[in-house]
Amino acid sequence: MISIEFRRKNSDNNIIDGLREGQKKTLNHIYNEYFPHVRNHILKNSGSEDDAKDVFQDAIMAIFQNVSNADFELTCKFQTYLNAVSNNIWKKRLRDRKKNTVTLEEDFMHIAQEEIEDAVLKMERYKFYLRKFSEISIKCQELLKMFLNGIDMKSITEHFGFASVSYTKKRKFNCKESLVKAIECDPEYQLLVSP
Repeated sequence: MISIEFRRKNSDNNIIDGLREGQKKTLNHIYNEYFPHVRNHILKNSGSEDDAKDVFQDAIMAIFQNVSNADFELTCKFQTYLNAVSNNIWKKRLRDRKKNTVTLEEDFMHIAQEEIEDAVLKMERYKFYLRKFSEISIKCQELLKMFLNGIDMKSITEHFGFASVSYTKKRKFNCKESLVKAIECDPEYQLLVSP
């Protein structure tokens, strides 16, 4: 009578030979016999059905490459070997996923932090600008507001009763210069514009 150990060894050797020869019946046997175990392991360890199929296929490809080497010798049960290869592939994928997740979260947090800082800086600049704007003459404030609201120079000239449009342009230029000077002379300005 043939011992169970001999049949197992012979069966495992048949699988290796079948893989080397690319026998479809060997691949079907491997899939039917061993895939359920690999699938259960992956499902229990944060994986999906698709993950299990991908890992199993990658494991078979890795084993096929190994058995294609003439020096390859199976030193354990085929199932043990297949499980070890599958497990290593799955662990690597989990590590990669974790690394990518952390990187994405860190990137998101970094971007969010930068956006918050930019928004705060813009708000601080705007408040500073309004403060400086309030320091120039009332007439200059009104003239610049009209200009910024898109009112044409002729209408501004008529509103203020200036002699000509060119005088209005000159007044607008002087008002703008007053505002720029008030802004640039304030020590806070350097803090708001420096990177």
